Amino acid sequence: MSRETIRRLFEEELKTALSKLPPKLQENFFEYAEEAARKTVEMIVRDRVKISNIGRYLSFRDIPDILDRDLVVGVVDGSSSPTFNDRLGYRIGVYTACYMVFEGDKIISDRDDESMEAGYMMVSQTGDILQTHKILSLLMTSKERELALRCMKNYDVDIMLIDGAFYGFRTRCSEVKKLNLAEMGIEGYRSAWDLIERVLTFTRHLVRSGKAVAVIKRLRTSAIDGWILSKTWSISEITKRNDRSILRMLLPYGKYFNYRDFIGDRWSYLHYSSLISWYNDIVEKKIVKEDKSMDENTREALEYVDKKLKTQIHTDLCQHNTGSHERDTCAANLLKEITSRPRIHVRLSPYTAPVCLEIGENVDLEMVLAYVLKSANLATGLPFPIDLVDEMISIDRELAKEFAEEVEARLLLNREVSSDEVESRLEPLNPQKEI
Repeated sequence: MSRETIRRLFEEELKTALSKLPPKLQENFFEYAEEAARKTVEMIVRDRVKISNIGRYLSFRDIPDILDRDLVVGVVDGSSSPTFNDRLGYRIGVYTACYMVFEGDKIISDRDDESMEAGYMMVSQTGDILQTHKILSLLMTSKERELALRCMKNYDVDIMLIDGAFYGFRTRCSEVKKLNLAEMGIEGYRSAWDLIERVLTFTRHLVRSGKAVAVIKRLRTSAIDGWILSKTWSISEITKRNDRSILRMLLPYGKYFNYRDFIGDRWSYLHYSSLISWYNDIVEKKIVKEDKSMDENTREALEYVDKKLKTQIHTDLCQHNTGSHERDTCAANLLKEITSRPRIHVRLSPYTAPVCLEIGENVDLEMVLAYVLKSANLATGLPFPIDLVDEMISIDRELAKEFAEEVEARLLLNREVSSDEVESRLEPLNPQKEI
C-alpha cells in the first residue's frame, strides 16, 4: 500500500459528519451553533437565581464508606439495533443481552457460556415501524431480565445491577399489546400481551430478590419542577429542566439525594413530575382555584394526576378484556408497585451529572451506596461494571444490515428458491443507503 493511499485512508477516517456536508451547509450549521450558544447563555443567566433558590429546599446525605470486603456484584445489560434494516419484504432487527459478575474489580464470569445471548426479529415490511420498534425493545428487555435472574441463580451475588428502570418498559405497551406475534412470525408468543406479561413477571422476581438495583442513565423526571409548581401554580416559576440537570448544579460529589426526603411518602416522584405533564389539563378543568388554600389545590391536583396515572398504567400493563373492577384494582396495585421503589440520585464524580438508582425490595441501601462510590468511573459518573457490560454488549448500527446480508447469502445458495424470489423479499428497500 502506497503512502498516498495510506494518507487518503487516514484523512477519510478523520472526517467528521459536518465536514462531509457541502460548504454552504457547513456554514449554516456553524451560524446556527453560534445562535444556539447565545440563546443558551441567556437561559443559564436567567435560571441562576431559580436554581440557587431551589437549593434551599433540598437536603443531601453523605454516601457511607462501610465496605470491609470485596462484594460479588452482577450486572446485566441489553442492546438492540438502533435502526431496522429495511428490505423489500422484511424489516430486520437484532438484539443482545449479557451479564458479567465481579468480585471486587476482578471478572469471575469470563468463562461462563450462559452469560450472553442474541436474538433477531424479521417481520413484514408493511407493519407499523413504531410498533415494530417496541416489540424489539420488549424482546431485548425480556432476554435481559431472564439473564439477570440466571446470573443470580448461578452466582451468590451481593448486588445485581440492572441497566435501566425496573418498569421503564411499560411506556407505549398499550400500542402493541393486542398484536398477534405468532402471525408476525415471532416465535414463542401468541400475542404481545404474553411478551409484556413475561417481562413484568421477570421484573417482579428481580425487584423482590433483595439484591436488584436499577441504574437509570436516561432520566427525564421533573419532580423538582413539579414540587415548585405545587407551591406556586405559576408555570413561569419552574426551571423547565429535568431533575438530573438541576442536581448537576446542586448535588455535591460524594453525596446523594433521596426524593422521599424532599416530597415525603404521601405522593411519589412520578406524581409530582406528572404535574408538569398535565398542568394544562389541571388549569382547563379548574382543579386549581384562587379561592382554595395551597394545600387543597395541591391535594386535588395530585389526586387528579393519580387517576390519570392509573388510567395510563391500566392501558399499558393490565389485560385489555377485564371488567371495570378488575381494571381499577390492577391499575391501583401496579401504580403502588411502580412508585414504591425508592429513587435516589448519587453524585459519583465531580465531573459528570448524578446517576439515578432505583432500589429493589429489602436491598441494603448503605452497602449499595458505598459500592457504587468505590467502583465509580470518574469519566462517566457510573459504576465501572455498568460501563464494561455496555461496551461488551452494544450493537453497532451496521449489525442488522450484516445479519440481513447473511440471511440473503444463504438463501441465494438454496436451490429451492430462485434469486428473483429471494431479491423480491431481501433487496434493500432504499438501494442508495446500501452504497
